[in-house]
Amino acid sequence: MRMKQLDTLRAFAILLVMVEHFGGKVVNDHFPIGAGAMGVGLFFTLSGFLITGILLQSFDTAQNKAQAWRDFYARRLLRLVPPYYAVIAGLLLLGIAPVTQSWPWDLAYLTNVNIARGGPETVFWSLAVEEQFYLFWPFVIAFVPRRLLVQTILALAAVTLLFRLGVLLGGYNTRTVGRLLPGNLILLGAGCLLAAVSYRSGRANCFDWYTPTLHRWFTVAALSALSLAILSWGLFPKEGGLVRYFTNDLLCGTFYAWLVLQGAIGVRGTLAPILDSGVLQYIGRISYGLYLVHNWMPDIVTKFFGPLPKYQAAPLVLAGTFGICALSWQFFEKPIMGFKRYFANPNQKMPTEPHAIQTASEKPLLTGQFPMGQES
Repeated sequence: MRMKQLDTLRAFAILLVMVEHFGGKVVNDHFPIGAGAMGVGLFFTLSGFLITGILLQSFDTAQNKAQAWRDFYARRLLRLVPPYYAVIAGLLLLGIAPVTQSWPWDLAYLTNVNIARGGPETVFWSLAVEEQFYLFWPFVIAFVPRRLLVQTILALAAVTLLFRLGVLLGGYNTRTVGRLLPGNLILLGAGCLLAAVSYRSGRANCFDWYTPTLHRWFTVAALSALSLAILSWGLFPKEGGLVRYFTNDLLCGTFYAWLVLQGAIGVRGTLAPILDSGVLQYIGRISYGLYLVHNWMPDIVTKFFGPLPKYQAAPLVLAGTFGICALSWQFFEKPIMGFKRYFANPNQKMPTEPHAIQTASEKPLLTGQFPMGQES
């Protein structure tokens, strides 16, 4: 089973990133926190949540550890690498800069390292962060005792804060060096922590711990954290603001974890029609392709049609972006993902019974089944 409302959250994330890249200076100067930063942060938290649940189930239920390693990396490769390499190949064939210079770093999933050393910044940096996370996180899940997993995840926040302090004291560029994996462990860790506390006896996504009282307190904490992040954005400078530099991910990560938890359980009520929207869920399913393609489409349109006024270029850019990604999903990505069935774990346990979150008046606020962790 698939947690479909998480697809809607993916749609929100990719649409935020597209607002950042297509919205122009006026929109971006007045969008709290930063649309792209919010989109990427939500993607990171979703990845941490889903991947941690998958890894916990895999290592605890696989016949042997070698099978768990093989299945995880094979499934990640089938999902991520073919469309990514296809986009890089297409950009090289079209001569789209700066990929024509940075492609060796991009192919190696080291775009963020290249940015930190002064190379051009592209959207591929966040994909490099996630791929590097996938390389080391299975070792943590495999070898850290379960009783110490929460403490280990909390230590990720300390690693990021210490890393940022070192970047600051060393006089490095906080933006470019911050693209490295250690600078993003808070947001990834927010999702990992949610998955760890929701794991029970070989089953991921067991939310019986999330009582109505906890729901109320977590909601207050999450919305307060988001409000403080927005207030900080309004009061302190975007670049060089120490308060934002050290607190923004902690505040936003709290909100993203709350948001992912609501989507995983299943929101019911006035917001349900939005989160259950078939259009948004489809956008979420093709969000990986959209992330890969969208930022290059203006250059591609210019390549084929020459310089155009924005009112003429915008429809071509949007139609081309969604059209290419829809075709890629249907005829390229989905068929390749079909091979993941050869790397499935037959011993994976089924989810627990649903648990409803209710208000004090016993009216259901959030309900839903708790399906097994889906892959991003």
